[in-house]
Order: sequence, then C-alpha cells, then structure tokens
Amino acid sequence: MTEALTPGLLVLHGNRLEALAGTVFAWLARHPLAPLEEEVVLVPSNGMAEWFKAELAGTLGVCAATRVELPARFLWRAWRAVLGRGAVPARSALDKQPLAWSLMALLPDLLHEPDFAPVAGFLRPEGDALRRLQLARRLADLFDQYQVYRADWLDDWARGEDRLRAADGGARPLPADQRWQPRLWRALLARLPAEQAGAARPALHRRFLQALDDCADGTPLPGLPRRLLLFGSTHIPLQTLQALAALSRHVQVLLAVPNPCRFHWADLIAGRELLRAERRRQPLRGGRDLATLDPTELHAHGHPLLAAWGRQARDFVRQLDAFDDAELARQRFALPRLDLFDETPGDTLLAQVQAAVRDLVPLAEQRAAARPPAAGDRSIVFHVAHSAQREVEILHDQLLHLFAQPPGGEPLAPREVVVMVPDIARFAPAIRAVFGALPRGHARHIPWGIADLGARGRHPLLVALEWLLRLPQQRAGFGEIADLLQVPALARRFGIAEADLPALLAWAEGAGARWGLSQAHRQSLGLQACGDANSWSFALDRLLMGYAAGELPDDAPDPVVEPHAEVGGLAAGLVGALAELLQALQRWWAVARTAAPPTAWGERLRALLAAFFAAGDDGERSLLAALDDALAQWLQDCEDAGLAEALDLDVVREAWLDAVDDPGQPGGARRFRAGGVTFCTLLPLRAVPFQVVCLLGMNDGDYPRRSPRSDFDLMALPGQARPGDRSRRDDDRQLMLDALLAARRVLYVSWAGRSVRDHSEQPPSVLVAQLRDHLGAVWGEDTVRVRTTEHPLQPFSRRYFEAASALFTHADEWRSAHEDAPPPAEGDGGGRAPAAGDAPGPAAVAAPAAAPLTLARLADFVRHPVKDFFRHRLQVVFPQQDGVVPDDEAFALDGLQRWQLLDDALQAARRRLDADPRADVAALVQRRLARERRAGRLPMAAPGRRVEAELAARLAPMLAAWQQLRLQHPQPRARLSVWLPHPEVPGLVLDDALDGLREGAAAPMLIELRASRIAIGGKTPSPRPTAFVDLWLRALAAAAGGEAVGATLVGADAVATIAPLAPDDTTQARTTLLDLMQACAASDRGDAPWPTALLTGLAWLDDEGRARTAYEGNGFTRQPGERHEPCLARLFPDFEALHQAPGFETATSRLYAPYRAWLQSQVTLQGLEGAAPADDEARDGTEEAA
Repeated sequence: MTEALTPGLLVLHGNRLEALAGTVFAWLARHPLAPLEEEVVLVPSNGMAEWFKAELAGTLGVCAATRVELPARFLWRAWRAVLGRGAVPARSALDKQPLAWSLMALLPDLLHEPDFAPVAGFLRPEGDALRRLQLARRLADLFDQYQVYRADWLDDWARGEDRLRAADGGARPLPADQRWQPRLWRALLARLPAEQAGAARPALHRRFLQALDDCADGTPLPGLPRRLLLFGSTHIPLQTLQALAALSRHVQVLLAVPNPCRFHWADLIAGRELLRAERRRQPLRGGRDLATLDPTELHAHGHPLLAAWGRQARDFVRQLDAFDDAELARQRFALPRLDLFDETPGDTLLAQVQAAVRDLVPLAEQRAAARPPAAGDRSIVFHVAHSAQREVEILHDQLLHLFAQPPGGEPLAPREVVVMVPDIARFAPAIRAVFGALPRGHARHIPWGIADLGARGRHPLLVALEWLLRLPQQRAGFGEIADLLQVPALARRFGIAEADLPALLAWAEGAGARWGLSQAHRQSLGLQACGDANSWSFALDRLLMGYAAGELPDDAPDPVVEPHAEVGGLAAGLVGALAELLQALQRWWAVARTAAPPTAWGERLRALLAAFFAAGDDGERSLLAALDDALAQWLQDCEDAGLAEALDLDVVREAWLDAVDDPGQPGGARRFRAGGVTFCTLLPLRAVPFQVVCLLGMNDGDYPRRSPRSDFDLMALPGQARPGDRSRRDDDRQLMLDALLAARRVLYVSWAGRSVRDHSEQPPSVLVAQLRDHLGAVWGEDTVRVRTTEHPLQPFSRRYFEAASALFTHADEWRSAHEDAPPPAEGDGGGRAPAAGDAPGPAAVAAPAAAPLTLARLADFVRHPVKDFFRHRLQVVFPQQDGVVPDDEAFALDGLQRWQLLDDALQAARRRLDADPRADVAALVQRRLARERRAGRLPMAAPGRRVEAELAARLAPMLAAWQQLRLQHPQPRARLSVWLPHPEVPGLVLDDALDGLREGAAAPMLIELRASRIAIGGKTPSPRPTAFVDLWLRALAAAAGGEAVGATLVGADAVATIAPLAPDDTTQARTTLLDLMQACAASDRGDAPWPTALLTGLAWLDDEGRARTAYEGNGFTRQPGERHEPCLARLFPDFEALHQAPGFETATSRLYAPYRAWLQSQVTLQGLEGAAPADDEARDGTEEAA
C-alpha cells in the first residue's frame, strides 16, 4: 500500500551539496512513492541535473522514474494542471521566442505614433528587417524579465496606468521617452486571440494562487505530483517561491538550499532595508543583530568575501525566510534538524577559508584564530601566464602533477576536476590544441570534454549551412568552395570521398576557378564587368571539355572553351559530382535572393537540407533533426504571431541558426561530467562539488563580465531595484563564491598576468584580487606569494629544466631541446665541417653511396650545399609556405607566373618545331597566347592585353634564335654515356648520360632553350651563375670521358655560347669532377654541411665586400640575399656567421673556384635581339627560385 505523504514545505539548508543530497536521498528512501510514480526534481541548470541523477543512481542504485527539469517548465505544467488545459495553452504566446516574432509583426504598425518616436529613430531607415528583429529580441527578453520580476508593472500597464511601482510601495510616473513601453504591452495583449487573452504569466500566476487558496488544505490536485523537490538553487524568482509555497498546502515540497553561512547574514550587505521580515531561519551569531548596527561597522562583524560576493544568495535566502516556518516544519515532518552545516574547522588553507565563510567569522577573529598552512599545502594556488593558450598548457602540466601526487593522498580522477572560464568559445581552440594533441593511451593524455560550447560556428555541418544561408552576399571564392567540400555531410551528399578531394581541387584550380558561381552571380554583386572568366561555371566548362576532347592538337581550330586536358580516367566522375554541386548552388542562389513569407521559407529550407546534406552518423542525424525541429517551431511562432510579410534571408538565417544553437538542442556539446576533465563556463556547474575547481581567464575586465543594460530597461532606473533582481554583476560574484565553496581539495586560479607583447604586468579580476587580499590580510602576504607562480612566455623555456627552479613541465619533448649535444669523438674528421686548410679525403666517406650519383644531384649540391645536406643527410625538407588560396583572378603577373607561362609556351612551341622545324614562329606564339587567354591565365581587359604583348615580345626572339640554331645543326647525335667511378672511394660512382647532342662543326654541341634570364649586369653583362651549373657539370663529364662538347644556351635575355674544353683540360676536368663527387658524398655522411653558398662564394672569390651583399642583400634593390633560403637562415643568419664558420674558405675554394674560372674562360654572351630589358631584379629572383 502506498504511504500517504504529508503536505507541507520542508526547507533544508546546508553549506555542502553532498550533505543536502544525502539527506534528500534518505528521505526519498524512507518515504517512497508508488511503483512507476514519477519523482519530480527541479534544478537550476542542466549541469546540476546531471550531477543529481548521477548521485541518486550512486546512492540508491538506479535513477529511474525521475523527472529532472527546470522550475519554469514545471510551473507552466502546474498552471495547466490546476487551471485546466483549456485555460492555459501548451505554450504561451508571451514566451520569449514567440513574443519576439509578435513584436516583429507589431512594430511597423506602431512606429508612426508619437509615443514611439524613440523606437522609430532606432529603426531608421525603415525596411531594415534584420535591425527590427534585433530590437524585437531585446524587447522580448525585457518583457520576459518584466513578467517574472515586475508583474505588478504589467498589471498596471494593462489597466492603462502608465506608472512604475517601487519596492517600498510607492509609485512614480514613467519618463516621457519610455511611455511607448506600456503602449506596446497593451498592443501585444490586444493582438492575442481570445483563448490566450489571459495567458500572460502574471495573470496566470494570480489565478493559480487563487485556485490553490480556494482548495482546502491537503486536497489532492490531479495532474500534480504528490512530492516536489527543488534542489541546489541559489536563486529563484519570487514568483516561483510563491507558487511553491502555495503548492505546499496540497503536496509535499522539499527545498534543498545551498547556503554558504550557518548564521543569519542577510543584514551584512547593502540594501538590507528592503528585506525586512518577521522570521529569521538562521540564528544570530553571538546574539548580535546585524540590522541594528551602523553600516560603517558591518565590516567588523561579518566575512568580507561573503559581503562582497553573496548579494544574490542573500536575497534568495532572505526571501525564502518569509515562507519558511522552520519550527512548524520540524514538528510536521518529525526531523531533528533542518540545518545541515558541517562542523569541521578545516585543515588546509582552502578548508579554513570555507569554514570562516560558514561561521561568519570577521576578519579580526580570522587573523587571531588562523593556523598557518602546512609547507606543502597547495589547496589554493594562483598561476600567472601570458595568454589563454599558455594558461591551458600550464593547466595540463599542473593536472598531471595533481594526478601523480594527489593532495591528501587519496586518488584523484579526471572526472573530479572542473575547469571553468568566463568565455568558453575563446578558450575552446586552446583546449583542443593542448588536451587534444595527445592520443588516447599516451602517458600524458588526460580525458576531457567541453560541456556548454554552442554548435554554431563549430560543427562543420552548421558552418556549411551558415555559408549557404549567406550565399547571396558571398563571392564563392575557391577557398570557400574548397572548405565546403571538406564538410563530410555535404561531400557525402555529392559522392565525393575525402581521398578524391585533392585531385578535384587541383583540377578546379588548374581550370581557372577563382570566384563567382557564374556571370549572373557576379552581376548580382555589382561586378558584371568581370564577365565569366575564372568563375566556377567557366572552370566547369573547361573540365567537361577536357574530359570530352582531351588536349587539342596545336593545329586544331580555336575552340570556344579551352579544354583542361588533365581530366581523365576513372576519377573523371568527380567532375560530374562537382557539376552537380555547382548546379545545386546556382539553384539555391536564385531562390535565396528573393524575399518570401515564412511558410515559403519553410519549404525552401527543408529543400536546402535535402539538397546539400546526407547524414552519416548519429551526431549528424541528430543535428539535422534539430534543424528541422527548430524550423518547425519558428514557423509555428510566426503563425501564432500573425507574421506573414515577406522576409529576407538575413532575418530567416538568424532566427533559424540561433534557435539551433540553443543549449537545449542536441547539436552542441552539452555533456557534463562525461568521465574526463570538464571544461565549461561558470554557470552550468555552479555549486556542484568537485575535488579540484580550476578558474581560468580571470583577467581584469573579462570577469566579472560586462553586460551594460539597455537604455530602455526600466528596472535599471534609480530607485527601482528590488531584492532578487538578476544582474550580470551579482551573478558573476555569486558564481565566484560558489566556485570557492565547491572546491574540496584544490582551488586553482589563473589569469594572463603578463602581456604577451612586452611582458608588462596585467591585473587579475577584481574578484581574484579580493581573494588574494583576504588571504594576505589573514595569513600574511608570504602565504599568497609562495602560492603564486609566474610562468615564462614559452612552454619550452629553459627555466622549466633548471635544477634550482620551482617550475616544471611534463612535456619531455622540450627537455631534449635543452640537452647539450655530445662533443665529437676524438679524430672523427669525417663528421666535421671542413675546416680551413682541410682537404677531406676518402676517409670522409665512411660507407659507399646508397645509389650512384647523377649530374642533376651534383648540380643540386653545388647550387645549395647546405640545403642539399638538410635534404639528403638529415632527411629534412622545409616546404614552401602555403600558397595564397587562389580566390582572385590575375590582375598582374609576378615573376614566377611569368616564368611559368613562358616555360609552358616554350615547351609547346618546341614540340611543334620538332615536328615542323620551319614553322612560323610568330604564328605559334600568337596561337599559344590565345590559348592561355582562353584558359583564364592572363589578366582581363587592358592589363591582359599588355601582358600578352610583353610575353609575345619575349617569346618571339627566343624561339627564332632557337629555331635558327636548330636549322644550323639539324643532325642529332647519339646520347653520350657517363660512367665515372671514384678511384679511392669504393662504391662512389657517377652514372648518367648526355642527351640532346647535335653534330657541330668541330665538336658535338648542346642547344638549350630556357625561360629564365641567363645574364646579369647592364652594359657589359656577365653570365648568371645559377643558370650554368648544370652545363658546367655536363662539360666536365664529357671531358672526363674524352669527349669535347660545346653548347649554346638561349635564355630570356641573351644567347650564351659555351666553348668546348680543350684536350689539355681533360685531366683537370676529371680531377675537378672527382673532387665534387667526393665532396657531395662527404656531405651525405658528415655531421655538418659545407658552409658556403653559390652566389656568396663566387662573390667572395672576387671581393669580400660583394660577398656580404650577395648573402644579406643591399637594401636598395628588391633582390633578396641568399640568407633568405630557409636552411641557410637556420644555420647562418648573417654573413658574419657564415664567414666565421670553420671551413668556409676551403669549401668555397673547392666548390666554386673551378666553376668561376670556367665561366670566365668558356662562356660568351651575346644580346638577344628584341628581348625584354633585364632590369626587374625582383622578377629575376623569383625566376631563379623557379
């Protein structure tokens, strides 16, 4: 048989949530409900709900048949149960969300009335619906607050009395510029349908209280639970308290209230005159009534932190006293005690602070009774960092230390740690970067989770959706579409696998996709002059043409669309997927540009989701369901508000995505205490006990958070404050008090106390400063100083590894960076860089080469000996910086782009001239440049014509000279094999061949054509050193094999004639080549590179002053020095470092003296008729890099 429950109000106070929970659970076990009867528990936040359910399951073995919800939701259900479902709708039209849309529809009809002049001024120019929505939302939030905290104002306004009642019972007229608010409220009520005319919360609340008063005490009420539990709230509105008190006459109502202090402390804080009450729940400390003291004396009779931070809890506890008859409750429920405060004095510093708050100990008494904390007591610690990233890095190390050496000796688990920050969105990237860097199973991995981070701007699907909802204003750049394709749900919808994406993007970039869906899309942005070139439709046409036709022959008629011939094979189906995506984007863009009523937007947005996204896991399915639910709710709100006007996409986007990002939606991360360290803001887990509570980001100005009230918030007017009013300032101070009292073993506080720019000191939050001042006043400044740690700017600072330092880190990768390198072994000549006077011999090569050397490899070594050492000895390649995302078409060409166009054109022309040696060069050039123009590689309009003319002027003389040389030497010659083993180093072999030889008048010759400049200087040009290294090595290889080979090199600015080496030079050529082979092999096996560089070494052989300029640049030209090469920059940051390096002179002489002599004796330059002037040094440098 089910036990009858005694109706009444039972209020339990306690300073520890665990004790309150234990008592409540024992009460529930002693007085169980009927089987399958639901227990109703009201909690202040979702975080508290998770904690309560976990504790209930841990104590009773299971948490079942328990409804845990927020008070406002239960209160609405109670109103419907008592007043009837016909009188109370399922959802109020005056709730914040539907109210916003009612205001959205109503405001345009009222703006022309005189009272609404201030509102009309804010909304100018009229017709800006997004601005109107922003105002409507702010007003909806304000009226929602009025319904909870100023119901009497709304009652007066509904009756036509435009006044403001004060807490003392007086009233004052409304300011003239605020008279529009009562008028707006009456207009809202007039718009409500008949069935909702009395559905305003103040009216429902009065009727609810009256209905309960009309029922005899103890009368069961159908639809209401027999027992109601309010747990863990430090603040609820007076309206809710009144409802609970009225319900307690018919149901059993238990309130478990966290109270920081066991004594009566409400009169400790300013504003006590507003809280006069006949009853006091808590006793007076020492029999002294604080209400009788002068305010200037209160500091001597209370706890300073409680006075500074506890206003919100004070208001709640004092309002609760008006309803709480403790003696009656004790008699009715037969409980020996209702106050569950602990009695422990506290052993640690943290416990002593909490005990002093609990016992309301004034500062002077604390100072007299304080026990010095133990030397190893770290129950309250402060850490000073330079940035949010460093705060998280420091926290990771400190948590590892706490887990390894837990305070008190009892094991500490990650789920017993909470990290709270003022702004979780600001800290989320740093948290992921630090805590997410190590994989599971790693010794330093700490399980973690972010609890209350919104999904908007974070979840890939929502990021993609928001971009689509902004498409009419987007440029649709290459990077934007590439990001879109990386969203799994969207790529899945169009059948694009992650592995296929690089190839597809490379094809699109090569086809000229830069920005704009099409010419029409560009025209909508006011950029119709740009035409269709380099748009996505332009690139798609090229890709499809390339797939259909391939590369067109050189003599084919000019096509309308230049094909991109790289598309082919089985992967060509990717182009079809891209075409489908672009067609979907075009259709959506055409639809999204036009305004439509909400019902039409509902159809459009559901079609949008179906067209672009396919869920692949439960998370995506849940998010898509949440999007559909939010859309359905928005449509219902608009229908209820009578909003049928055509809305722009901007308004619809903000309404839809804001609703999805609501904390109650499943799209965001909302898991609390999921088994690891919990990161969240201070609100969700307020007052929930944790062994370790960490507060990060406690910077001055960041906490307490700034939240200026609206200038039309009438509750902020002077003299209008009431007990229990919510304010961001009081909320944040109460949250700080809750965090201090929730920590069981450690309270960890950090802030960015040093500037990341100049290391200047930055103050902490005023709340942290108050805590530190209090600790210093009671236990002395030394206690605060030894518990404050200032950390260096970098996590790899040497200070973390010094023996005498108190700093530490568990990141062992930084330790190895500070370990001294072991000295080289005695006599280990092969491992050293070549010192002055050294002549590294065969002993420098400890083992045979892994593969035969080639002339190309030797050329790389000679050009960049340091870079070659990094690549081949250290296996380190410094990739070039990521190129700029190609979001813009070309407006001008830099040096590298010009070189690439020249090189492509030369290669195509060579192929044509190989087939037809007497072809018309001018026609070839014009045809090739026309193809480049159709491919979108040239700038548009006049700049493009200018570049085309410049390229033609450069290409024509180069090809003419090369054609003439080929006609003079028409007979090809067989390739010349090169096989040169080193006589002293076993296994060291040069194995290559000379191709492209042609019969010359006296000796075989090479005819080369290159897009780069080959001369340097003005009136008397000299050979550009970087252009001839490979030709020098080929000449040496031919001479070493007994063959004299000449060469002619046609460059962009000159023609170089290279005389063959004389027969007397054969021995010297062989010796030089063997020496270069040995040097290259020694580099591959040594411990340091050859300390020299090509241009610097050649300049040093001529003049040391020129060498410095060659290495560092002279600052007068845009030509950078050689030190800008990454490998050289890391080892030799300036010329002095390179010049002083052991072996510089030897290395330079051995590598470059023979090359210098060859350039001076064998190379002759002639000007190239019609060549572009060689005066663009920046372009030259780019070409050399190419």
